[in-house]
Amino acid sequence: MCGIAGWFSPEPLERGESGKTLGRMLELISHRGPDGEGMLLDGPAALGHRRLAIIDLNTGQQPMTIEDGALALVYNGEIYNYKALRQQLIAGGARFTTVSDTEVILHTYCVHGSAGFSRLRGMFAFALWDKRRGRAQLVRDGVGIKPLFYHVTKTGKLLFASEAKAILAALPEQPALDENALHLLLNFRYLPGDSTLFSGVRQVPPGTILHWSANEGWRLDSFTVTPEPGACDPLSILEDSVKAHLTADVEVGAYLSGGMDSAAIVALAKRIQPIRSFTLDVGDDPAEARYAAETAAILDVKNRCYKPSPITPAGLRSLLWHLEAPKINAWQSNEIARRTASEVKVALSGLGGDELFLGYNLHSWLRHADRVRHIAPMSICRLISALGLGMLRGFSPPLWSEPERLLQLGACLDDMPRVYAYLRNIWDHPRLRERIYGPRMLESKLDDAMSVLRASWVDSGDPVRDAANYEWREKMVNDLLWHEDRTSMAWGLEVRVPYLDPQLKTWSDAQDTADLMPKGIRKGRMKAILRDLLPQKILARPKSGFQVHAPRFFREQLAALAGEYLSRERVIAHGLFNPDFVAATLRLGTSPRYRWHFFMLYFMLLTHLWLEIFESGGFLDPALRQARE
Repeated sequence: MCGIAGWFSPEPLERGESGKTLGRMLELISHRGPDGEGMLLDGPAALGHRRLAIIDLNTGQQPMTIEDGALALVYNGEIYNYKALRQQLIAGGARFTTVSDTEVILHTYCVHGSAGFSRLRGMFAFALWDKRRGRAQLVRDGVGIKPLFYHVTKTGKLLFASEAKAILAALPEQPALDENALHLLLNFRYLPGDSTLFSGVRQVPPGTILHWSANEGWRLDSFTVTPEPGACDPLSILEDSVKAHLTADVEVGAYLSGGMDSAAIVALAKRIQPIRSFTLDVGDDPAEARYAAETAAILDVKNRCYKPSPITPAGLRSLLWHLEAPKINAWQSNEIARRTASEVKVALSGLGGDELFLGYNLHSWLRHADRVRHIAPMSICRLISALGLGMLRGFSPPLWSEPERLLQLGACLDDMPRVYAYLRNIWDHPRLRERIYGPRMLESKLDDAMSVLRASWVDSGDPVRDAANYEWREKMVNDLLWHEDRTSMAWGLEVRVPYLDPQLKTWSDAQDTADLMPKGIRKGRMKAILRDLLPQKILARPKSGFQVHAPRFFREQLAALAGEYLSRERVIAHGLFNPDFVAATLRLGTSPRYRWHFFMLYFMLLTHLWLEIFESGGFLDPALRQARE
């Protein structure tokens, strides 16, 4: 895994100044590649690379060129089928000078053009410069496992980087907050679509090629990775994926929780080669660490279990600098990555099992809601909702309380995207905006969150499938993978995700959701698939994970920072949030029913920290990276 940065400009830039700018960009992402740095300045093209050496340790340096420098590439990721592609290319006459997957991408383009990118199985984000044609391409893998950001200036210059902060370092103006993106973040708890918190900086969407040339400007084209022919049953597909994800010239470890997803990955990996596992003892369920230890003993693997360090102001600032946006549960991900990185360079993750095999409470709730809407007349549901809301407001509950959300949900059972929105705490409403936001937000043009959701929602008639597919496209990319990448790369650790293999997703999409959840049992089909791999003791465990008690967590670990960054004076000075809402929420108790309220406080606190780090230009301070200990 690595970090990339650079630009393509309509006009060649002065070489000395370009070198300084590119060096500044690479310095801000040096944590992504501690093993080396490379730069190429070639007329209108500037390509920079920070290397974390995983494959071909001796000759895989970048930027890499072929055809006497006519084609150049900087690349972040891993191509798991590169050996097979290499043999096909050699059979067609290609000549290789390295055994790296980087060179495979270059020769694939040389032979097949951009159509060849559909042959790449893996996680990747790269920039390719075709000097002869005067064309450049930015390419991101089909799932969106690896990040890639870009900005187009008024003069047509295209800047790109693995992290947005590197782009900011090349711009003359100070970073500016995108208020609409913040509004969507506060609703979805991630940045949907291609948005970032930085005005003018976007993400290259998953499965997309951004084409650029000085004469034609830029455009986006999508591509689809073609699954390789192979096994048809899901366990064999997963085993093939695990085998592919073990490809490395360094030791590969694995994250291990108490659940079946990571246990299956470790069990399959151990069939292929020895593997060590790593666990973080965190969350409300004290059995999680014990379950992980039991799993390790059953599978006969060496497991290290770590306690997370307490949150410190310096540590939280550094984490936010790496994340570039507030994230829930990021501290826990950061801690397991930090500890694992001291042992191995690569770790397998069980991320994706819940999405493929329907393992969330959300899936059960949508299934029940779909049944109710076919039984109960909507007129009765709306009447009950209206009466209940009228009675509830007589008790003056906190803003958008759990009973209020439940009653509102009951009135919209004929609108499944809205049901999903309530279940995911998407709250956007003019009445709530007035209560939550300050003048800076209220005076900004803000999208309707439901309209944003509907624009990406595809209605198949099965709300469970629709929600699963929506979250695969949005939440997986912009929440789970975002903070998985940032927290791991902060420590020079490459995290790989075998469940996100395209062939496994194709299999899952072909299944009826009722078959994936037999008798309504979440991941029931997965348990049946894994029964010959894992003992019932593991398969029968309740779902746990990194979830924490939000109100108590806020009180115990963030109270001091909240006193400073959520003070009435600071809230008024920034103008983003309503100081009365902040003060009222701070007075609430620690009951779990206030979970949404404290998540809002958490995001508001980190937004004020974000302003201090980025809008002020403080992100250039190298101490923010060094304060991670």
